[in-house]
Amino acid sequence: MTRFALALAAAWLAAPAAPAADRPAKEPAYRTKAPGYARLAFGPDGKDRVWLVWDGDTLYVDRGGSGDLTDPAAKVAALKPRHDGPRDEGDGYTFEVGDLALGGRTHKGLAVFLTPLKAYNNPSVQSMPTVKAALAKDPKAVAVSLRVEAEVPGLKGNGVGGRAVYLAGPWDLTGVLQFAADPARAPLVRVGGPLEITFNDLPAMRVGRESEFTFVVGTPGDGPGTFAMLGYEGTIPEGAKPVAEITFPAAKPGDPLVKERFEIKGRC
Repeated sequence: MTRFALALAAAWLAAPAAPAADRPAKEPAYRTKAPGYARLAFGPDGKDRVWLVWDGDTLYVDRGGSGDLTDPAAKVAALKPRHDGPRDEGDGYTFEVGDLALGGRTHKGLAVFLTPLKAYNNPSVQSMPTVKAALAKDPKAVAVSLRVEAEVPGLKGNGVGGRAVYLAGPWDLTGVLQFAADPARAPLVRVGGPLEITFNDLPAMRVGRESEFTFVVGTPGDGPGTFAMLGYEGTIPEGAKPVAEITFPAAKPGDPLVKERFEIKGRC
């Protein structure tokens, strides 16, 4: 980890977040039998909380953090499919939510995307253990991804007004981001919290072959797939390059372990 990343992590250490409510304070009459629940937490301490509830072609968003999903402004309709004709189960849903006003700050451009997991038909994706496990549990599993430009104290990005750009889902090292049928089990995506560096995916390392490592900077959440990646453009200086120290097993029993350091120079 670079000195820059260490400094960021230290600067963003905060007090534990306040406990979240088990469910929204007020809910509308849903059209589907099993609406899906998720939450967002904003700020270094994560005290500004937002409920998201997926109800078919409608997404309810607690824009002001009050927990009231019966407010007319909470109801967001899905965009129409790009093709002509009726929607089918392979289309997924796109919700352009827009602004959230929380704790005296305005977060912009929240967009939520729901995609059938089987639609990610790249063999490398379908072979991922987390994806295989989610599809084995539910062949119709729907993955969630989202983007938001957050107003974070002391952090500048290339979003509107210098806001930091965060992206979460559709999966991370812990699993696939999905809405939960039980609000008490709703995944929590943390935006603007303590930063850390982690793998984007786990690389396969083989003796005598090159291996490619991809790292991301962001904030872990609660639940599978909830790691919120920080957009590095305009935020992390190009001169800040992480260093990986890798320990290899000894060639012979009893020999010392082999350690090597690698500077990660490229950016995606």
